[in-house]
Amino acid sequence: MKKFLYILVAIMILGIALISFVPSYLSTVNNPDVVEITIPEGASMSYVSNMLFDKGVIRSRLWFRYKAKESQIDQKVKPGTYLIQSNSSFEDIFELLEKGVADEYIVLTIPEGFTLYQTAQKAEELGFGTKEEFIEATEKYFNDNCDFDTTDLFFKLEGYLYPDTYYFTKNQTVDDIVNQLARTMDNVFTEEYTKKARELGFSKHEVLTIASLIEREAKHNDERATIGGVIYNRLKKDMLLQIDATVIYGMGKGKEHKTVYQSELDKPGPFNTYTEKGLPPGPIASPGKESIEAALYPEEHNYLYYVLRPEENEHVFNETYNEHLKDRAKYLNRNKK
Repeated sequence: MKKFLYILVAIMILGIALISFVPSYLSTVNNPDVVEITIPEGASMSYVSNMLFDKGVIRSRLWFRYKAKESQIDQKVKPGTYLIQSNSSFEDIFELLEKGVADEYIVLTIPEGFTLYQTAQKAEELGFGTKEEFIEATEKYFNDNCDFDTTDLFFKLEGYLYPDTYYFTKNQTVDDIVNQLARTMDNVFTEEYTKKARELGFSKHEVLTIASLIEREAKHNDERATIGGVIYNRLKKDMLLQIDATVIYGMGKGKEHKTVYQSELDKPGPFNTYTEKGLPPGPIASPGKESIEAALYPEEHNYLYYVLRPEENEHVFNETYNEHLKDRAKYLNRNKK
């Protein structure tokens, strides 16, 4: 009987310990987008690694200290209060710690669905050089890191700059910004995503292209996977995708968005999915994580068509062309009233 009581007490103690542990663990795993750390004068790399680990930015204190020593950054850390992206790589953190803290941070927010050109304009508005210098920096990054065909692309890194809110210092360059945005996309597109893309028979470039189509087409999160399913269904049936957003992107050469007229839908071009079968040659915007996941894990259904229901700001999906024509007439006429 006493043995049973001892076991019962031990289980209760273990349960209490787990309850107290879980919130602490979750606060580390579900970290915010940006964390703040303050490094005092003379702080050791052990001190820095412990803070970053506690904030959920790094997973291994030992490996962080090893890479810091290997990079000789452990002797160059400048004191101050830093804002660090929770998905930053070691290289991003080392670069920030070596440069030190500026008087203030400049916030660069890239909305989901922004094109590379729009991102370049945004960076220019915030004082990070000219948009031409930004685009040149993306070309340089591509030449050092990417290997897909760029023959018909307007901008080589289109779709590879992750849309998010970033914090930069005044002394950072357009190269720093492009590197951060591109490396963030690399971090978001995990090995699991790469494996799933291979299972689907697509490259990372093709998945990001599909994700960008979803990003430009979907009106809200619940539609993303459904639209992804439509795209895959049409590809499997060797049907034209007929997505207006690709035509708009091609017409504006990646720089501007215009109203599409029927005459332009009939003009052949690499990004015209009304005349060219298959995917366009590359992404048409920067997709967010939800759209990337919708491209990798599309909803399974038999829909081949969708039309916008403007008053509800959502799409209606159909399996047959006749159903689609009926809904198209209904909602387009309603929109004209």
